[in-house]
Amino acid sequence: MLPQRSLLLNRVAEGLGPAPSSVLGARAAKGLGETEAAVRKKKGLEVRAGPATGLAAARGRPVGRPAPPPAGPRPSFPAPGPIRRRHSPASYLRVPSQLPRRFTSAAAGMAGVEQREGTIQVQDQSLFFREVAPGSGQAAGLSVLLLHGIRFSSETWQTLGTLHRLAQAGYRAVAIDLPGLGRSKEAAAPAPIGELAPSSFLAAVGDALDLGPLVVVSPSLSGMYSLPFLTDPGSQLQGYVPVAPICTDRINAVDYASVKTPALIVYGDRDPMGQTSFEHLKQLPNHRVLVLEGAGHPCYLDKPEEWHKGLLDFLQGLA
Repeated sequence: MLPQRSLLLNRVAEGLGPAPSSVLGARAAKGLGETEAAVRKKKGLEVRAGPATGLAAARGRPVGRPAPPPAGPRPSFPAPGPIRRRHSPASYLRVPSQLPRRFTSAAAGMAGVEQREGTIQVQDQSLFFREVAPGSGQAAGLSVLLLHGIRFSSETWQTLGTLHRLAQAGYRAVAIDLPGLGRSKEAAAPAPIGELAPSSFLAAVGDALDLGPLVVVSPSLSGMYSLPFLTDPGSQLQGYVPVAPICTDRINAVDYASVKTPALIVYGDRDPMGQTSFEHLKQLPNHRVLVLEGAGHPCYLDKPEEWHKGLLDFLQGLA
């Protein structure tokens, strides 16, 4: 095998052939011979490191023997302590917070108003209400009682922002859940839907909430409650805001003509019921009309800014 190796070395020196390690490595891969390291070891030659052991060879020490430890003292490291998790400032925003049932506007992000909610007893029935009024030290003007339609509740006026807009303007705004609806579901209505309820019902609501002289906002279904109260000579009604209410055909012309209370008749121009109710309500001697263009039956939801502006303008005219 040595003559063969000499021949290979000569050919490499003359640039006529591959290096011995390449040939021998290839033969070993094919099972035809031993590796170069095996050949050198067998012949007593010094074993030189290949690419993987080049560092050891460069330092002149045998392959396979571990490197001696460096001279001098060994470096020392502090013992590991407890791991501390660092929180970003945003993580503190995940802490949940709740507002109490009665809270000031400062906590709710609205200046100068206070809000409360609860239940009142009206004719032996429990009714839920929400109230927003001017903050402490501020005198409230007229009370505004907001009713609602069959698919809505007092929450509608809170979500829409009407309660707060009224309170910020200096009014005491109260919304109730009518009997059988919203959070007053357990209460029995004083009359079937579509029939006029006794005027004493809203009078009892006003007494329970200590509203005094008041303005009633009455959409859709709530007309069955508000119209008898409107035509009752003994009511403390100072203003009336019907929004396409039902039961307008149940009031006769004489009763309409006898009402002296200022009224703001509101409806959407895309609401057939609004136009029908207006044909009856226009018999009120002291009325104004607000038609919200492009709005349907719950026109205050379709055009909230126009609704709030028209309502506040009307209330300011009552002062």
